[in-house]
Amino acid sequence: MRNKQRSTLWLMLLLSGLILWADTLLAGPLDEIVAASKKEGEVSLMLRTGFTPRSIERLGKEIKDLFGVDLKIKFTPVGGMPKSLAEAIMEHKAGAPPSYDLMTFSAHVVPGMKAGIFERVDWKSIVTKDTHPDVIPENKDIFGAMIYYTGILGLMYNPGKIPADQVPRTLKDLSNPKWKNKVGLSNFTNSWARWAKVLGKDRVLSDLRDIMKNGAIQGRYVDVYNRYLLGEVDFAFVSSAYLKQAMDQGQPAAWQSLDFADIREYSLVIRKGAKHPNAAKLVGVFLGSPQGAKFTLEESKSGNLYYPGNYEHDLSVQNKKQGVREITPDRIPELVAFSVSKEAKEWEKEIKLIFQTGGTQKAKKKK
Repeated sequence: MRNKQRSTLWLMLLLSGLILWADTLLAGPLDEIVAASKKEGEVSLMLRTGFTPRSIERLGKEIKDLFGVDLKIKFTPVGGMPKSLAEAIMEHKAGAPPSYDLMTFSAHVVPGMKAGIFERVDWKSIVTKDTHPDVIPENKDIFGAMIYYTGILGLMYNPGKIPADQVPRTLKDLSNPKWKNKVGLSNFTNSWARWAKVLGKDRVLSDLRDIMKNGAIQGRYVDVYNRYLLGEVDFAFVSSAYLKQAMDQGQPAAWQSLDFADIREYSLVIRKGAKHPNAAKLVGVFLGSPQGAKFTLEESKSGNLYYPGNYEHDLSVQNKKQGVREITPDRIPELVAFSVSKEAKEWEKEIKLIFQTGGTQKAKKKK
């Protein structure tokens, strides 16, 4: 009887060992990330400004519910991305530990990758099955980034004042005398330099001069948006996030992409030498998923065109119906190379002069 009990005990131990061995063999890369994240137990994030402490509480709960990992999350909202990039590069050069495990950037991913401060993560091997493949760029210049919200640069207009059949469809249309003093224009020179590269330098700079001469006001996105809310302008060339804000505030607002839809992608990147790299990857996996897109929309009003059920996706559908081409500058190697070139900086100087002088002066040609 005792021998039989011993045999049964040994058999149970053997089966337990086999099950444990099989689980180890079947564990995929995401399972390994989950296990390592549990050991790390915490993570530091620089995320979308719209998130709040309550948002981060929800983020921790959803990650725990989905993956069984209870993370202590330190959160800092994104400030100026150029400043954050410069600080990260300084840390890297000084050999200092990164201040953040996971950070948010847009066009700054390219110079950050070139500076060697970001990990080139193979996200495809660890994301959930329902994650849209397009949130993981394959462009070598930004490989390692995970897109979790998007934006479009274009024209917000007041549909109560502007009939749909009269809405401008091109940048040139904004210089029409009937829109005199009714246009608000963002004055970010790097954006307009990219437009000039896509459409032609002479054409875009000429259009900008004519628009400014037509009494357009200029400023940052928020400046232009506020002038729109005050009713001082009927058109605001801004990021699509401001369309969402206006609609949420009950303001009349509609959207029109102009010569092309200028798509902006906002990505998560993991710092090289991060203290909690696996926990950072787990947060990236979540935010890049459909559940993460829903969380980001509800908590920060930021949409993701790669998933249905939000305004960014709706605007992309509108573009396709209207036959407006969509261009994502950070995914086009030629535009990426141009954006960090000496030529681009020279163009930006000319564009800055247009805004400074109201379009009345041109840069002097070098001899």
